[in-house]
Amino acid sequence: MNQTLSDHKISQTGNTRQSLASELATKAITDYSISTDLSSELRVATLAYYSIQQEFNRIGKTIKAGGIPRIDRVTPLLEALVESIIRNPAAGVWLARLKSKSSYGHRHCISCSILCVVMGRQLGLGRDEMFHLGLAGLLMDVGKLLLPDGLLRKTGGLTDKEHQETQTHIELGLSAIKESQLPTEVINAIQYHHERFDGTGYPAGLAGKGIPLYARIAAVVDCYDAMTSPRYYATPIPHSEAIMKMAGWRKTLFQKELVDTFIQAIGLYPPGSLVELTTGEVAVVSDFRPGMGRKPELTVILDANKKRLSRKKVLVLSGQEGNVDIAKNLPPDAYDLDPEALF
Repeated sequence: MNQTLSDHKISQTGNTRQSLASELATKAITDYSISTDLSSELRVATLAYYSIQQEFNRIGKTIKAGGIPRIDRVTPLLEALVESIIRNPAAGVWLARLKSKSSYGHRHCISCSILCVVMGRQLGLGRDEMFHLGLAGLLMDVGKLLLPDGLLRKTGGLTDKEHQETQTHIELGLSAIKESQLPTEVINAIQYHHERFDGTGYPAGLAGKGIPLYARIAAVVDCYDAMTSPRYYATPIPHSEAIMKMAGWRKTLFQKELVDTFIQAIGLYPPGSLVELTTGEVAVVSDFRPGMGRKPELTVILDANKKRLSRKKVLVLSGQEGNVDIAKNLPPDAYDLDPEALF
């Protein structure tokens, strides 16, 4: 990713968020601080992640069987995840970016839930609003559970008729959760997360701030996670490329301020990313905090010859000319490394 463009995009965030002030004026905004380190928070967040995954599997089975899902059972688990993200969002971001090659649909929902909460934290929203955002991210694609497997697993392009059938997942999802007494904001996010800021989305062709805020947030998250995930019909693209695409869609497909907020929240080099340094060494991004930009904390795990170090070393980039810097992003399985075992 071009450094000048990247840093410029992020540097604008403070200014562009000002235009959200009127919309957020009635909300109690909090300036959150990080209170735990990534390593310790990751253990807590991982427990919440897999607990939510287990409960979401139950919800999915109930919906497929035509029953009423017990969404209330996920409440304490999602609340725990929200608290974890408040303490240190880096752990949640790291988990959201794990890209399992199986069960894309379920993993995508949980990743979107996490990233919606992370965006809520970046905006300074309260715990209840972050919880509702997380619930919206988790449930916005449940209607896809009721689509034919052949449609979801198709590897080639979809016909116009198949595109129309895929779009019915919104109506199917709303029908599946209609007895669950969800907050209006959550229902709106499920219904309108495929609307686009320029009015080119569906199902209602809403535009601008006529699209509910939660739906606008969910749209950004949904698009990013889909692009960076392995799917039957598309290969994932690197984080840096996805960020460039999202930046290019500011003011058209997505609200400029919310794209900037997302970039600021997740960073150019998210936690858990593998990178190669200008020295030839390989490191994992072991900490990222908003404002770090291109200077995350790194844990070097391979030497210049790509041999495992006997002891990991922590490196904090200074950004000064002549110092060690990041040369390029690496795929998560580079050099047979297991992202889930790096911490």
